[in-house]
Amino acid sequence: MIYLLINSPAPSDLAATSFGGLPVKNVGESMDWPCCTICDLPLQYLGKIATNIGLELIFMCQNDPGMCDENHPEIGGNKVIVIQPSELEIVPAPAIGETTRGPEYGAMIVGIAAKDYDEAREIWVKNEGGIGRNILGQLHGEPAWIQGDETTYCGDCYLPMRFVAQLEQGPNPETEMNFGGGGCAYLFDCACTGSAKFLFQC
Repeated sequence: MIYLLINSPAPSDLAATSFGGLPVKNVGESMDWPCCTICDLPLQYLGKIATNIGLELIFMCQNDPGMCDENHPEIGGNKVIVIQPSELEIVPAPAIGETTRGPEYGAMIVGIAAKDYDEAREIWVKNEGGIGRNILGQLHGEPAWIQGDETTYCGDCYLPMRFVAQLEQGPNPETEMNFGGGGCAYLFDCACTGSAKFLFQC
């Protein structure tokens, strides 16, 4: 079974998986908006994915696309912040930098009986009469690599990290995530310290 993420209205629950909009934090806890280690400007917030180790908030540099190695999981052009959600509140965006990318939208999980992600996409579009852009990606399973396997490794236990999600650029061409033009992103995490990493291929 392949679990697709399908575009849906923005959820009312701040702890739910969603994309766009603004990030969240726990009330009473501080969260510094992450900055790119290359250009030093604030990263763009892409979205959040609810997992069993926490709420994984994804950020990526869009201040000078292609110049800050934002596709790489280690260099500092992107960052994943993992929080344990309790009482959540929205974090306002910094006044400088390319920090947001449009209204929030949700992700409905749909199970498709298919051998892989690509086949599941084809089946969903055919059966639902849907638009391919409404497929936001997949949750768990096996990544459908574009360029070859780039599974990340945990910096603490040194083991391969768990594949969390594969993400498409988004349903709206005007506010889509920039994965190099038609690319996909890949999110990984590890339960040993609750850390996560992010990369994209195109």
